[in-house]
Amino acid sequence: MGDKMEGVVPSGGAVDPKYGVPIETKVNNLEERINIDYLKKALDVVFKHYGTILEIVAKNSLKRKGQAFIVFDSEKCALDAVEEMDGFELFGKTMKVARAKTHSDETVKRKAPEVFDEHKRKRLTQKDFKRAQEDAKAQANPAAAAEKPRASKPGAAALIPDEYVRPNKTLFVQNIPYETEEADLTAIFERFEGFKEVRYVKMRAVAFVEFENEQFSITAKEQTADARVGKDQKPLKVSYQRT
Repeated sequence: MGDKMEGVVPSGGAVDPKYGVPIETKVNNLEERINIDYLKKALDVVFKHYGTILEIVAKNSLKRKGQAFIVFDSEKCALDAVEEMDGFELFGKTMKVARAKTHSDETVKRKAPEVFDEHKRKRLTQKDFKRAQEDAKAQANPAAAAEKPRASKPGAAALIPDEYVRPNKTLFVQNIPYETEEADLTAIFERFEGFKEVRYVKMRAVAFVEFENEQFSITAKEQTADARVGKDQKPLKVSYQRT
């Protein structure tokens, strides 16, 4: 249950001058069988007495069940909530409430909007590296991975948004202007370590960029987040190839 939540990146316990002191409260030991939307409403009812709540982050994925982050509009609200709500019972379980050592997307938007894009890229890159590490461990120990199969539904892969496709060694590039040539794309990506080749499908305005491994592709994806090409300088959309 110690995983970082989506929308929250580590501050390392230190005060970042760009964002200030974290105003997030972390809640653990929540009832995992409660519907996420209902859980958020219940947390809002319980915690809104301590101040204005900007956001409640809770996920229903296996690793993130039973925990939530509550983003207040001030440090005092967060501290009061921790002091009075730690040990409070909700849905028959005793909550563990503590000061978060993280900054949420909402906090960064409010306190340092000029660096929000950088903040979000950093969070997504950390997430990609973690996924890649998990996949590497699974490949190294297939027996253990088989004991924890990922839930899937027919056609589910096609429904997953591009930004949530698991990291792999091939990037999927979209929104390529028609006048762009393969050499233009190669010039963008060949400067990154581990680059192998670009496969450009011009009629579909997409390309596949292959690297030696996912570690290299993760770095390239992060660094090309703002890449623009063509006479109109259109931004490329860079994600991972669906496997």
